[in-house]
Order: sequence, then structure tokens, then C-alpha cells
Amino acid sequence: MAMRVLLATDGSTDAQAAAAWLADFPLPPDATVRVTTVAGVTPASLDIPTVRDFQASLRQEARAVADRTCARLAGRVRTLEAHVLEGDARETLVRAAEEWPADLVVVGARGLSVMAGLVLGSVSLAVARHAPCPVLVVKSGARPLRHILVAIDGSEPAQAAAEFVARLPLDPALLVQVLGVVERPRFPSAAPAAVAGHLRAAVEQLLAERMTTLGLALEQAAGAFGARAPRVERRIAVGDPTDQIVRAADTTDTDLVVVGARGLGALKRLLLGSVSEAVLRSAERSVLIVRAAG
Repeated sequence: MAMRVLLATDGSTDAQAAAAWLADFPLPPDATVRVTTVAGVTPASLDIPTVRDFQASLRQEARAVADRTCARLAGRVRTLEAHVLEGDARETLVRAAEEWPADLVVVGARGLSVMAGLVLGSVSLAVARHAPCPVLVVKSGARPLRHILVAIDGSEPAQAAAEFVARLPLDPALLVQVLGVVERPRFPSAAPAAVAGHLRAAVEQLLAERMTTLGLALEQAAGAFGARAPRVERRIAVGDPTDQIVRAADTTDTDLVVVGARGLGALKRLLLGSVSEAVLRSAERSVLIVRAAG
């Protein structure tokens, strides 16, 4: 089945950047892109001409935004559709991704800047949390992909993230960095001096075991690219996962950070502090969040 991509746009600068970014994204040639705008039309208690005219203007504006975005993508995407929906953008976009169903949702990072990242309820954050498929949050201007950072923690979502990227028609010149991060086990500060040496040795042994296990996960993730792989590098870092991922993205001029949606499932998606959401908030690069089902 052809890949289905839902591009959410409201005509803002960030949304336009997302559309421009998508034009250079390595989509399969038979992919269908559904350009979706949401008119903020809500039920009105007054059914009078002025209210009806206002609602009609919202619909017309949303249609114009969708049509302009399709015009920008024409010639770069084989199959384009323009859809105008109504309601709250956060709920409507998630529902649209479920009902179509989409294989990927692309949205601009409006409301996820350094200053605005603490504002919960933004459309981009809500879609990243609740959409049933991978979500690409675009934070930078249009540029061809040259360097992708795939974060691996040994979980099923992280492996799914690597496999999702590996299925894309990647440029042979592209560099994929598979990064695993191990958190150093905490040494108990109240440990008696008599056993401190033994405890430190145990901590180092546990760390070594974790690095060995993660190394196997990195091999599996890199193997997802198979013989079709562009250049693939593997690296293990020790420290806080979010800090290490963001630092690696900054220091290697990464174009896209890819993470699994661990901790963003039906029961945990409202919890802040998960690595995937923390990376989404902190990284200056575009971020692709992939669920295991993706």
C-alpha cells in the first residue's frame, strides 16, 4: 500500500516551512500527501447571517491555505489532496490521522520554541503525543537531508524508529548516526566506607553490561538498513539521554533527530519528562517520533 502522509497546515510561517521541508523529504514515489487545514468553526448559539458569514469566511480561508500549499508541492509530490476540516485543530488532526489512516503526520513546530515550549496544548505537541502514527515536527527551514540521528535505547519503539527510516528511499550520500545512550547507575551516597569499593565495582560492572546490551541493540538497528544503507555510524554515549541526544544533534549538524515514542503510549502519554518528548522540546532540529506500531 502506498504511503499516506498527512501534512497539517494553518498557513503560518512554521507550517510553510514544514511544507517546504516535506518537498525535500525522501518519500516513496507513490506516496499520497493529504494537505489538511482545520477551520476553527465551532457550533454557534446564534444562527444569524453575520455568524454564518463569519464561519463561511473561516472555511474559505482554510481552503485557500490548503490550495496554496498544494500549489507549492505540485510537481514534487505525485498525488496531492486538499482537505478542510472543522473543529479544534488538536483533536481534529489526531482523528483525521486515525480515520484516513495516515502513515506519517507532518506538522510545523509552532509553539515548541525555546520560549513557547512550556505552553502545553499547542497543536504540534498534541499531535506528537496522540497521533497513532509517526509524527514529523519540522523546526528548521527547507534543506535536503544529509545527516540523520537515530536514538536507540534497546526498546521496541526505538527499533521501530530505525526501521521506519530504513524503509524510506534515502540518498546514498546520506549519513545515518545510530546513537545509544546509557545512563550511569547511581552510586548510593550513603554507602558505608567499608563496602564503597565493592559497590563502585558493581556499578561499573552494571554499566558495562548495559553498554554491551545496548551495543547489540545498535547492531540490530543498523542492520535494519541492510545492503541499501547509506553510510551508517554507531556510537554509545554515557549520561542523561536527552542531553546526549541533543548535544550529538548540535555538534554533528544533524538535520533530523529520530526517536521512538517510549513513554507516550495510551497510559503514559500525558506524563512529561519522557525522553522522546524532552528531545522534542529541547532539540533545535526537526524531530521524528515513531511509535512501535508505525
